[in-house]
Amino acid sequence: MESLPKKPNEYFVKLLSVIDDMRRASFKTTPTTQQKKMLGLTFRQGSAIAQIKLLTMEEPQGVALKTLAGHLKMTVPATSLLVETMVNKGFFERNPNPEDRRAVCIRLSEKGHEICNDVQSRLLSEIDRVAEVLSQEELEMLSTIADKLEKKFYS
Repeated sequence: MESLPKKPNEYFVKLLSVIDDMRRASFKTTPTTQQKKMLGLTFRQGSAIAQIKLLTMEEPQGVALKTLAGHLKMTVPATSLLVETMVNKGFFERNPNPEDRRAVCIRLSEKGHEICNDVQSRLLSEIDRVAEVLSQEELEMLSTIADKLEKKFYS
């Protein structure tokens, strides 16, 4: 009996499931003290840490509140509350913007960098471990597919 072709969403669901399992496996290798720090974060707070990490690669002095709000797809007032919480938890620093006295620059604190780097390192190790089953040709195909999807999603 011939099987019916799968719908594209079935492939994406399977891929997302594998990615989530890789994230979960990388988390299991994290020391308990680090897990407690990370478990105390909401999804939005974790997203904010990741966005600040990415955005400050181009702007090391920090990111404007409005910029962060745009990347998180949140309102500026909601983002302001989120930043306040993250400053209080010790993950973010808020400094005056040298170019605009009314604005602030937000960046990761040392604690925020430590958590972010640790999570990223463990996840990349897990991805490398799982990717060992793919040939070079399959990895190149995956790269092409990821580039196409990224272009479609962000254009």
